[in-house]
Amino acid sequence: MPPSRADLEILRLMVRAPRVGVREYARRLGIARGTAQARVSRLESEGVITDYRPQLSPAALGFPVMAYVHVHVSQGEVDQIFPQLALVPELLEASSVAGDADLICRVIARDHVHLQSVLQRIIGTPGVQRTRSEIVLERRIEPRALALIESMLRNAP
Repeated sequence: MPPSRADLEILRLMVRAPRVGVREYARRLGIARGTAQARVSRLESEGVITDYRPQLSPAALGFPVMAYVHVHVSQGEVDQIFPQLALVPELLEASSVAGDADLICRVIARDHVHLQSVLQRIIGTPGVQRTRSEIVLERRIEPRALALIESMLRNAP
């Protein structure tokens, strides 16, 4: 079941002002703190809210190079390679995909030499047949949720 208008209002506040807390969300929405907390707790239990971690800048941490790596895996070995891939700290995320590759991974590196080293670790993973990389020149739209929430609010009853 999609979130209600009230849930979407809380989510919008959480994205816009993630550090102010439930009491402030309740005040801004004109609802009881307990009501706001119950809605947040339900959204967490339903898996709508998945995390409260800060967004970090890899570039500010010394990893300005980002690439998307398309990984081709031996037949039937996709599930078996994830424990090994998880040992590569520069691999930030991996998604199974339909299409030419089996996985798309977002990786970061200090420079192009370091990127080559990261790619060699991925390629060296048992079950990985080959990779194809695309280096990100500039990220034009950062990961976001607010535009989706506001669109849902415009169309909510």
